[in-house]
Amino acid sequence: MSDPLDATLTVAPSADGVSLTLTVENAGGEPIDLSFADGQRAEFVAVDETGAEVWRWSDGRAFSMALGSETLAPGGSVTYEAEWSSPPAGEYEVTGSLAATDADASATMTVVVPERD
Repeated sequence: MSDPLDATLTVAPSADGVSLTLTVENAGGEPIDLSFADGQRAEFVAVDETGAEVWRWSDGRAFSMALGSETLAPGGSVTYEAEWSSPPAGEYEVTGSLAATDADASATMTVVVPERD
């Protein structure tokens, strides 16, 4: 049985690129404990029209090596944010996913980055 987690991804232009927000909501009637192997709570990945990965939020980042957990109450939600700076113009499939070891939640959307002036 899968956890009753709902994920939504929102994207907005920012001064230097694209702001991404992953919201994970507990749609069930019981609290859900989320366990994490390190300090990373979410991952964001962009792939181009050929399916090639062009950006991964966690690349080049260091995370604390401490185990962690969060509890989502019924109806509760948590948000995770990332910034994709200076993306090349093009169309991408962007996925935001929960980095928990014991629960899955992800959302994907198409993002079009226009040519810059």
